[in-house]
Amino acid sequence: MGKPMITTSVKISPEFHKLCIEEHISFSEAMRVGISLILAEKGMSDYDNNLNIYRRMNLFRQKAEESLAKIYELEAKMKNKEKEE
Repeated sequence: MGKPMITTSVKISPEFHKLCIEEHISFSEAMRVGISLILAEKGMSDYDNNLNIYRRMNLFRQKAEESLAKIYELEAKMKNKEKEE
């Protein structure tokens, strides 16, 4: 016999509903994954699986790339100012 489950209802946007139907994503699975991601982001290590770690790594990589681009932009502006002086 499986674990007892609780049935609840949630409101989602028509866009999410349509995409879940089109992509054959069960609403229960979407809720479980979404909740586990939120718990992992809050630092609950029991929910920090490889997929969550991979997603967080990608987020950090993106932030690092954006920061590096800003640094290059600022350095270029400084060099242009130095040339003008």
